[in-house]
Amino acid sequence: MIKTNKDKLIKMAVMAEVNHPSASRDYRADFNGIPRLGIGMSGVKYNVTVGDLTTGWADEEHTECGLSIQNKDPNEANALGVAGCIGNDVTIVSGDAKGAKGYITGKHGHFMVWFKPEDQEKIVPGDRLKIKAWGVGLKILGFEESVHVNKIDPLLLEKLSIEEKKGKLVVPVASEYPCYIMGSGYGMWPVTIDYDIQTTCPEVYDEFNLKNIRFGDVVCLRDQLNWYGRGYYKGAVTIGIVIHGWSYQAGHGPGVTTILSSKDDTIQIKFDPKANISKYLGIK
Repeated sequence: MIKTNKDKLIKMAVMAEVNHPSASRDYRADFNGIPRLGIGMSGVKYNVTVGDLTTGWADEEHTECGLSIQNKDPNEANALGVAGCIGNDVTIVSGDAKGAKGYITGKHGHFMVWFKPEDQEKIVPGDRLKIKAWGVGLKILGFEESVHVNKIDPLLLEKLSIEEKKGKLVVPVASEYPCYIMGSGYGMWPVTIDYDIQTTCPEVYDEFNLKNIRFGDVVCLRDQLNWYGRGYYKGAVTIGIVIHGWSYQAGHGPGVTTILSSKDDTIQIKFDPKANISKYLGIK
């Protein structure tokens, strides 16, 4: 098992609330000029969860699985955005589901959270949550300078079945994608937001079998460096987690929150179709 500096990381409570689906969206033209309504962001989704396919939902657009949380106050929103990590423990502290426990499963504009279906049935927009934020400053010992770690709970990182072999980190992934397929979010700070696997081109869609991407898949992005910014870097390897669904907007598609990145082949991969955080967190 890999060793980390998890015992040196600050663990703290950060608050948030379940948000409401936005009423501001309307019919928009997709990349073929067809008007689409586009729903799936924000709020509570009862039948879309981590492990499900990211596409195939009626009138879908950037669908966020489970429920979505945020803070209205800008300072509190910044604290949540920086400190929250995929895999962090979440507890409902108000409403009919008070005491229910779940996990953060992704970072989009909002964070996405998984709860058991019976608990999620009781959750409504406006309910308050406590996140046990833990992961900022996380490093893999022996790879502090060569591999940057981002946006993942230390215990989830340990569950990814990463192996150290001859000075390399071997990471199980469900799939890999080339640099030219990456779109929206390019050039942004990796802590701030995800970026998208483009679904604009039908030939690329078929070539890389994009219809089979699932929420929570662990994926490899080639020639992508996610250290102090995000962009093309020949030979770089980035590992991410798929966190939101399909898009019909040009330059968009399933979103990826990046968790590991190296400038060279320090990160290597092996394919495992079951490499999904639903397995590692023991949830569905």
